[in-house]
Amino acid sequence: MTPARDWPVAALAIAAFAISVYLTATKLAGGTALFCEAGSGCDIVQASRWATFIGIPTALWGALLYAAVAALALAGLPPKRWVWAFALAVGAVTVSAYLTAIELFVLRAICPWCVVIAVLAVAILVTLLVRRPAPAGKRSPTQPARVATAGVAAVVVTLVLVAGIWAIDPGATSSSYATSLARHLTTSGGIMYGAFW
Repeated sequence: MTPARDWPVAALAIAAFAISVYLTATKLAGGTALFCEAGSGCDIVQASRWATFIGIPTALWGALLYAAVAALALAGLPPKRWVWAFALAVGAVTVSAYLTAIELFVLRAICPWCVVIAVLAVAILVTLLVRRPAPAGKRSPTQPARVATAGVAAVVVTLVLVAGIWAIDPGATSSSYATSLARHLTTSGGIMYGAFW
């Protein structure tokens, strides 16, 4: 018997996917997202080095993750598939929390689009937990202990991968930041004043 599609999870994942694709397109086109005026928190976040991950827009990674969650939900979520969707959702929440902390404490700027994505990630995770398939026996992947283990593993792997890569090579995306800053200064009429001794 084919498992029923999980429409609530799919709808949330599709919404997060659509926003991620939009942010990816604006980043690749060198444009500005709606409601992100020059110099706004959104502009600062999108011009930061955290807006790309190993040379690819961070939003594109999010789009791929949310597409995977949506595909799993549309295929139906029996226990094994549910665990994969759950692990991806935990990863999404972990990355969103990490990037929100960067926004608040490093950049001191908030991107409303990023907040919406973070809220959707949490909503996907909560919806998955509420709709968790009942465990069928001691070896079921949806047993509470197994779910907790999968969640902790997803958090650790995500943090080591994401934070580790950004920490190891902090200059990898600095040219993107410099380009975005130069574009912003040009469009806003910025003038450089300096002294040479």
